[in-house]
Amino acid sequence: MTHNELRKYLLDHYPESRLQLMTDERKAALLAEYPKLPSDYVQFLCEVGFGAIGYGRYSVYGGPAEPSFVFDQVTADGLRDVVLIGDDFAGGQEAFQFRSEGTIFGSIDSLSGRFEPDGDVTFSNFIERWLVERP
Repeated sequence: MTHNELRKYLLDHYPESRLQLMTDERKAALLAEYPKLPSDYVQFLCEVGFGAIGYGRYSVYGGPAEPSFVFDQVTADGLRDVVLIGDDFAGGQEAFQFRSEGTIFGSIDSLSGRFEPDGDVTFSNFIERWLVERP
C-alpha cells in the first residue's frame, strides 16, 4: 500500500482522525536534528501525516520524543539511544533505536521498559498491520 493509499484508507475508515501533513520546512528541521531517521518514517509524516488516528486508536507524534517525555527518569536513562514516535493510547510505545549499524524500529516493553526490535518492519508496515490488517 502506498502512503497515499494508506492515508485515504485511514481517513475513510477512521473519520475521527486528525492527521496533519508535515511541511517541507519542518521536514528539513527534523532531518537536521535527527539525520539517522529512516526515510520511510519521514515520508510517512509528509504523505500520511501525524496526529490521532481514529478515536483513541493510535497517535503518530509530529517528530521523535525523548523517552523522558513518557517514562520515569530511571527507565528513560536506560533508553538513551531511543526516540519515541507514537503510541496506542494504552501504554504501547513505538520507537527507533539508533545503533552503529543503523536505525532499528521497535516497541518499548511496558513492563521491562526496554526496547524490543520489530524485525525488518518499517513504521508504515507497522501502521498497516495495526490499523488495516486487523482493524
